[in-house]
Amino acid sequence: MLGDINTSHSLLSIGHPTVDIVASGDNVKVIEKGVNNTVPDQIKILGTVGPLKAPISLNFRGGATFPGVPVTAWEIVGQKGIIRLTSPWWGLNVGVPDTKIEFFDIATGEVEHLEAENDELADLPNAARNIARLYEAYRQGSWWPDWEWAVKRHEFLEDLWRSFDEGNS
Repeated sequence: MLGDINTSHSLLSIGHPTVDIVASGDNVKVIEKGVNNTVPDQIKILGTVGPLKAPISLNFRGGATFPGVPVTAWEIVGQKGIIRLTSPWWGLNVGVPDTKIEFFDIATGEVEHLEAENDELADLPNAARNIARLYEAYRQGSWWPDWEWAVKRHEFLEDLWRSFDEGNS
């Protein structure tokens, strides 16, 4: 959203050495208890993004969430205000209900709650809505994530995992 990552430094670690394997759905069921965890569940990234080299700080963590605190909290701090997005789910790309976007105007001290505009796709299920918007962007010649964009993100993630593996071998 803010542009490509220009520079980054990361720290990955395993905060929960054992985890339960669960099947989710309507009835969460433990399939296997106390499995050795080999995947980082604590991820911290510092860096800069976009043409203005805006600083970023990202923190992803596994484990239980603090009661009453959103699973996802994202703030974009600017000179004129702060945009804050909160959600009860980590996967923002699926558009879950109860996701909130607010704007704090530093000059006035007021907080404005922002609402997404509804369109002809708003009544579709979330997954279908995402695909429909992608097809619509393609039809209109607007930007959409393409293979080049995806490869950049996968290369970034691969570098994160590689640095974790090298530090833990």
